[in-house]
Amino acid sequence: MTRANYGSRQKGSSKFVVVAPHAAGDDTRTKEIAEAVARHLNASLVVNEKYIKPSNSRASTSSTVEDFNKLSWSRSHERYLWNRKHPHMKEFYDHIAEYAKHAREQGDGRAIVVYIHGMKDGDDGVGIDIGFGAKYHEERLKGTRGRRDKHPDCGTNSGVVRANREDMEKLKTTLEDRLSTDHGLSAGIAEATRYDSSGRKIEFAAWSKQNGVQYHNGPTEHSFQLEISSLLRRPGNVAKTARMIADALKEVYRP
Repeated sequence: MTRANYGSRQKGSSKFVVVAPHAAGDDTRTKEIAEAVARHLNASLVVNEKYIKPSNSRASTSSTVEDFNKLSWSRSHERYLWNRKHPHMKEFYDHIAEYAKHAREQGDGRAIVVYIHGMKDGDDGVGIDIGFGAKYHEERLKGTRGRRDKHPDCGTNSGVVRANREDMEKLKTTLEDRLSTDHGLSAGIAEATRYDSSGRKIEFAAWSKQNGVQYHNGPTEHSFQLEISSLLRRPGNVAKTARMIADALKEVYRP
């Protein structure tokens, strides 16, 4: 493992890149899950272990505050404004891009970039929610573009679908088979709804250009986020959760 200004990173030998943007104290034990998933997949790994989100209870007394999953996107200039973020965040994404390029050279020309996040448990029973720039509407996954594919709730979000819809459907089904058996939970694609401390509704479609998943462009980089419930991130469940995710990714992408 190589130390970085934001935490740690490691080059792998497969087409997978595993990323943990909120492992410094926001999404509990996502560092451990990301590391274990990376081991199972021989994946590259990039982990923010230093910077906490502005919403963190320690933010008012911390000198290391930055949401590493919220980029600054200029709609008018069609580019990211890194000067509005901490320089270490740019380093974080530079390393992800470097590893994605390496990952494309390891297999079938694609890099599969997996962002590991944490969400609260909810009454909806969703244990893992997948976000890749699309959400169900009339039994179809729809994003932010076109006529048939545009979701009515996407608003002004400018992100695009960042992974193959069929792959994401298969990933959902594969995860749900294990989740339902072991925990009585389901898997979703932007189906979980949670609320922050101020009561604001949070959903996980990942279709905003500010979302880390949307940093990746083109058909050679497929990216998506996995929002993992608190139950699955308990100390006794971390190893099993990581193994389940890695096995599901192997099933879908056949490394």
